[in-house]
Amino acid sequence: MILSALAHGTPGAAAPDVTVLYTGLSNPRGLAFDDDGVLYVTEAGRGADGAPDPVCLPRPQGIGCLGATGALARLDRDGSLTRVLTGLPSLAGPDGTEAIGPNDIAFHRHGRSTLLTVGLSEAPANRDTLPEVGQEMGRLLRVRPDVATGRPYTARLQSERFADIAGWEAAHNPDGGELDSNAQSVAYGPGGTAVVDAGANSLLFVTHGGQVSTLAVFGERQMPAPPSMNLPAGTMLPMQSVPMSVAYRDGAYYVAELTGRPFTQGSARIFKVVPGQQPTVYAEGLTTVVDIAFAPNGDLYALEFTHTSMFGPSRGVGALMRIKRGGGAPEMILENVDHPGGIAIRGRNAFITTGSVHPTNGAVIKLRLPA
Repeated sequence: MILSALAHGTPGAAAPDVTVLYTGLSNPRGLAFDDDGVLYVTEAGRGADGAPDPVCLPRPQGIGCLGATGALARLDRDGSLTRVLTGLPSLAGPDGTEAIGPNDIAFHRHGRSTLLTVGLSEAPANRDTLPEVGQEMGRLLRVRPDVATGRPYTARLQSERFADIAGWEAAHNPDGGELDSNAQSVAYGPGGTAVVDAGANSLLFVTHGGQVSTLAVFGERQMPAPPSMNLPAGTMLPMQSVPMSVAYRDGAYYVAELTGRPFTQGSARIFKVVPGQQPTVYAEGLTTVVDIAFAPNGDLYALEFTHTSMFGPSRGVGALMRIKRGGGAPEMILENVDHPGGIAIRGRNAFITTGSVHPTNGAVIKLRLPA
């Protein structure tokens, strides 16, 4: 794991205080704390994991094989890890890399409900061709508490379908483009939850009763072709938004972009979405953002999957950036982060998943945030 760093974006500054907390995770993605301060992490799994005669299909990352290796893990303070929810779908390469599966988890601040997103990254109709475990993909699941205790973080948990994110894309196609759905981040807000559909380029709202509506759509832009593509000078290419993360604060949702090809460095933005209004740009100058989180003081932290280029050796060499409260230019807090997947903040500490495309060596690190 690579963890060299710059503090406050100033070359030569002291390295931040970074600790590796947990290792051995399978394609780890989003993290969240429950109301008792216990940390959970979603694992997109290892696909079929060597099962005989798996169901395999083509996907943008290459052939994907389906299995039931996705999970939700509880990370206890004594250093132990317990997979409290298992058997979730996972579509990964034959070697278990770059899985599509559980992406994010959100706990209601009063402990009333726990919601988990499962990705798809396919046309919604393709889900119908998958075996039973694949029918959970492209959905927002509700995690039921342990029957014996009624608590959401004890023993083994179960899940149930709560909202069909891919089904909304199939029926409404908010961005008017190719039918594609990939439920990513989830965040509680007034009256329900917001869910980012990266495939549909949209921010959706799901009521406490499971009813879905569209909050915002993020359109594509024309961007200059990078020199590495060897296209004629002046060639412009359409670049999709690919929203990946959502956070709620003070009456607004904040949505961060991964962007699509050509993944131009510095082209990713963070939008502020007030329900009933058009999205406005809150921050820009970022690259391939996979997750965001607010610190208690109102600073916004953006986790970049790649800080420079999605092509070549720089792919997956990510960074943690800070946008100070009220907006402004991003500044680097931590560089050379190995394939980051998600971030959660509690107090002065950030918790980050690394190795997010690896089947067995994903990890969670803790970073002391600057003042």
